[in-house]
Amino acid sequence: MTDRMTEIIIARFSTYYQVNPHPRPVQDYRLRQHLIRLLQQHPELHDETVLLRYFCNQAAKSNSDLLALNYLLAYVDIACYLAAKSTYDAFQTPELTLADYLQIARAYMANRAVELCTKFDRTQSKIETYLSPPLRDAIMSEVRKNEPTQRQSDWGLLRSTSKKGLKTALQNFAIGEPKLSRCFLTWQGFLEVYAPVKAGKNQRLPEPTAEQWEAIAQFCTEQQFPQSIQPFTVPEVKALLQICVKALRASTHIQFHPLDTENPELQLEIATQFEQEAWYGEQDTAKGDRLQQMTTELASAIVSLSRDFPDARKMLILEHGFTGFNQSYIGKEFGIKQYKISRQLTSYKKYLLTSLVKWSQTQVNVTFNVKDVDRLSTLLDEWLTWYCQNAILYKFLETTLKLHPALKLEVTLLCRYYGCERVDERAIAQNLNIKPTELQRKLVQVKTILQTQLHNWLHQNLALKPCSLSAIDKSSALLVEQFLANAPYALLTLERR
Repeated sequence: MTDRMTEIIIARFSTYYQVNPHPRPVQDYRLRQHLIRLLQQHPELHDETVLLRYFCNQAAKSNSDLLALNYLLAYVDIACYLAAKSTYDAFQTPELTLADYLQIARAYMANRAVELCTKFDRTQSKIETYLSPPLRDAIMSEVRKNEPTQRQSDWGLLRSTSKKGLKTALQNFAIGEPKLSRCFLTWQGFLEVYAPVKAGKNQRLPEPTAEQWEAIAQFCTEQQFPQSIQPFTVPEVKALLQICVKALRASTHIQFHPLDTENPELQLEIATQFEQEAWYGEQDTAKGDRLQQMTTELASAIVSLSRDFPDARKMLILEHGFTGFNQSYIGKEFGIKQYKISRQLTSYKKYLLTSLVKWSQTQVNVTFNVKDVDRLSTLLDEWLTWYCQNAILYKFLETTLKLHPALKLEVTLLCRYYGCERVDERAIAQNLNIKPTELQRKLVQVKTILQTQLHNWLHQNLALKPCSLSAIDKSSALLVEQFLANAPYALLTLERR
């Protein structure tokens, strides 16, 4: 093979496109040099099809080695750029740039490059033609999915959302207890009180009147539990509903940031404040003490329950600690049917609910009717999710991040990556004096170590079977990602000093 053909192959597998200040191909020096050495050592790879299959096989074998994946991403980047440009030219949106469209395409390919490149046949089409339909669909899906939400007024958005949709949006917006419950209650009060005059076809719903604001605050004060908590005020109600609105809009807002726009000002002080609020909540002293007492009481009740039913703690952690690990998987772990798992969990929660009711009656002097107990049951489910994830699983991951020799050195990197709303990987890598590919390699390494240590903990402390460890893999990966997004990096950084 001629030197010219070899150079073309090297360029295809090591070139990315930048769009600012003008579109241009840029070669990655590290990928280029490594590929030159690889071709010198393996002359049989001097063919584009053979080399593409080689990188597909290498990337599919190991998720921890991103080098092969980076070659595939460079190979398809011309398709990403052309799909982004054609879509942007046809459907320009004022809030998104061509660089944003390109980043959406790259994000789509990051999870599908191996699969799509494996199926690609160079004898049938060019890579740009082959990938154009799925890339354009992915870009338009991201661009359009938030349009209805962004068109609605705040009040129309609050009226149209569902309880599940609001809860997910608030959790993703890092709103923890007790603020999450107060947001929910305020939203319910808004739905109960707000009855606007019917708007025209193209009119946006108006803000509630002063009388309606007072009624919403009064509703929340009457419905809150326990009754001894300070009453809701109109300014607080407005602030809580604005949090709901921001969370709902953020849940569909595209937050991709151009990779080639430098932004070294990471605002770490603001990020630190945000992380502490998300991790620990914004509790006032009186209610914080009460919640702490309730947590202590319920944690003690779980210990007592586990003495009589040794599997109770394990079952509760699997049920409430891992999203997506359903009762069918839990049943396989215990060797029983799903419906029996459901019955056992119901009995365990009934025991905890009884303990909570007794504690509330004796310590808080609250009497209950049927509706109160139903509401308390819902709060118990929410508390179990918080307790199993934050107090047990997140706490273990935090300790691992703090003590593991390969992880505690990466706290600064994690703080800068997860500490800002908009992630500019290139600027972060430049600030740390590493390349973006090295940044990605470090992030994957951190996640892999945390997930491996978590699986070891599950095996050693909960005696989880190997088949269950395999089944829980996706759920544990999601848990690790959620932990990293909300971990208290500021505290970890202070402890290192």
